[in-house]
Amino acid sequence: MADTMHDLLRALHISTGFVGLAAFWIPAAVRKGGRLHVAAGRVFAACAYAVALTALGSTSWALLYPSSWAGEPVSLGQVPADEIMFLAILGFLGLLLLHGVETGVRAMRTRRHPDQFAGRRLRLLSPAVPAAGLGLFVFGLFHLVQGSGGLFLIPVALGGAGIAGYFEDRRFLANPRPTPMAWWYTHMEGMIGSGIAFHTAFLVFGGQRLFGGALMQGTWSFLPWILPSLLGFPALHVWTRY
Repeated sequence: MADTMHDLLRALHISTGFVGLAAFWIPAAVRKGGRLHVAAGRVFAACAYAVALTALGSTSWALLYPSSWAGEPVSLGQVPADEIMFLAILGFLGLLLLHGVETGVRAMRTRRHPDQFAGRRLRLLSPAVPAAGLGLFVFGLFHLVQGSGGLFLIPVALGGAGIAGYFEDRRFLANPRPTPMAWWYTHMEGMIGSGIAFHTAFLVFGGQRLFGGALMQGTWSFLPWILPSLLGFPALHVWTRY
């Protein structure tokens, strides 16, 4: 039974991940608001929800019930810290993706009714991201202090970013239309942020399998973790200014 669930979750996660990666670039390249933009955006959003929920489901299963996940008697304390870190980061990326796509979709759907922007799911996701970020930050900091290696700087950085983003998110939930075009910027931020989460997960988790783990070795092993953000956030800033 567990093997079947593993296979189903993995198949759904990978297939929707690849479709979502391709669909992400279509709205970025075509005329904004056109039929192709809208259709591809809907495909990307559907894939993003599927990828995020399967990631959260898989990591929650692995961390809460490791014996069932592994198929053998094992406690969480017996799982190596680096494996727990990868699982926690995958779950955190899934949470960021879920928050980003929900923000982007809500901003578009409620652009004429900004008072309806803060729906039930966003109100749940908004505090969930910094809470998970705090957990990731503390986990990474603990292992850094224990001398477990520089790799644990990654959860510290990701967790800190999740905490920092909460304050801006809270301000926008309280006032979702500070300027006439705020909905458009929020839509772009949500969807591009979701794309960054997609590409980060692909490089870190999918890329290492495609390239035999070569991306995660050597001096530049941290690059897959930060490359999508290094490219994506400056691009978002330039686009918003334009």
